[in-house]
Amino acid sequence: MIKQLEKSLTIAVISSLLLLQPVPLSAQEQTHSERLGQILQQRADSHLAADFNYHRLEIITLLGELRAEDVRLSTRVTELDQGLNQVLRADSIVVKGDWLSAAKNNLVVDEVIAKDAQLTVAYYGKGQSNLHALYDAAVAKKSFQRASSPLIWQVKKSRLENVVLNLFDQGEPILSVRLASLELPEMHADDTANDYISRVLWPVLEQVIRQAMFGNSDAVVDIGRLTQFIKREL
Repeated sequence: MIKQLEKSLTIAVISSLLLLQPVPLSAQEQTHSERLGQILQQRADSHLAADFNYHRLEIITLLGELRAEDVRLSTRVTELDQGLNQVLRADSIVVKGDWLSAAKNNLVVDEVIAKDAQLTVAYYGKGQSNLHALYDAAVAKKSFQRASSPLIWQVKKSRLENVVLNLFDQGEPILSVRLASLELPEMHADDTANDYISRVLWPVLEQVIRQAMFGNSDAVVDIGRLTQFIKREL
């Protein structure tokens, strides 16, 4: 439901890391971590029409990791109020991978982990949601394309740990469930927003509905609205 959230965040991260590689910094200038934080915010604004905020961000060069704390990623969909535009909230996010290699056109993200997170999927029409807006904006900008040659990139794993998944439709709550872990599927360049989001959302909905029918789910579910939502989106 990043790169799509997670996908969108990863899009901003990889694009920013590409820009950072050739930038020399003296002791008097910003650190790489400070500069990356600024670039991430600028990229979210210009590439995704979104707002990316954080409390602390750090690049750990020896481990090939980027760590961020108190992360917020929000869209600017006019059909949604401010609360429903907040796609992702996480206490911490770690990006691991070979993004410091000399091959600047070949970046590998081994793993993206978001902990103690809240993921909000807010639909306002058929095939229209805050996540769709992020995905479509990222694809439209072709953020991974360099002028001289295409960037070869790969995201191997994405995972949300201790995550609350919220689903809204037309401003009304449909479902809220806490999951110990949510693994995001592999991303393909030729996916549409509906393809990718469906591979994440439908298995979770199926599991929650099955548990709710037997009365052993800790999810809060509006079965009537959920049924209408599924009929429309399928």
